[in-house]
Amino acid sequence: MELVVARIDELRPRMTEHFEQWVRLRLDSAERKPDGQGSGGTSSRCAVAISGGATALVFLGALRNANVDWKRITLFWTDERAVAPDDPESNYGIAERMLLGPLGAKAPRAIRMPADMPRLGEAALRYDNILAHELHNGPLDLALLGIGEDGHIASLFPGHRALLDDDMRVVAVEDAPKPPPRRLSLTLPFLRQTTKIWIIAIGPRKLAVLQNALSKTQHSTPLDLLLHQAKDLTVYTDQVIRRL
Repeated sequence: MELVVARIDELRPRMTEHFEQWVRLRLDSAERKPDGQGSGGTSSRCAVAISGGATALVFLGALRNANVDWKRITLFWTDERAVAPDDPESNYGIAERMLLGPLGAKAPRAIRMPADMPRLGEAALRYDNILAHELHNGPLDLALLGIGEDGHIASLFPGHRALLDDDMRVVAVEDAPKPPPRRLSLTLPFLRQTTKIWIIAIGPRKLAVLQNALSKTQHSTPLDLLLHQAKDLTVYTDQVIRRL
């Protein structure tokens, strides 16, 4: 695990630079494979999943400034609220305003979660099938995740039964403990298979839960579990972390 600590005004350009480097290395590695297939069989493309909320205001600006070939990147979502895509609460809507719209003709292919379908179970199954098809049953290449003060990631909350779902890539959450209660989320087993994960933890209210997770003294939150089980993870934070 890598820890990147810097002021917020320094984190954005560092994430921009790191994203540029990661895309270049990912595509170069895929092109060197004899069959031309990259992670998940995505044919020299990058499969990137992004989240929403306040964290998106930080990393979406960083991605927007990246000098990359967006046409070789496909965007997915780690979770979504059960609202229309033009609703202010929509994670897709935030990305549309801050990344897709500003990029214009250069924007990447974006496959949003259909969380506005009347039946969330059917929506979860539809997105699960999309991921299976697009990734050829492989993992995501990169996932960008924020964290909650309670240690939740995506829309997976501590003690919630959605954490027990290990049969699918996507789970319907009908009763999230914070509004809006109805959501879709990638499952923890699917997230932890991701080739590279970025955790973005901004602000003093995230310090305690992040410190506890990094200390490896507990396994009670989704953040704890992901930090201990992910293949390759980088934490970006503006908080000073005590290394134990």
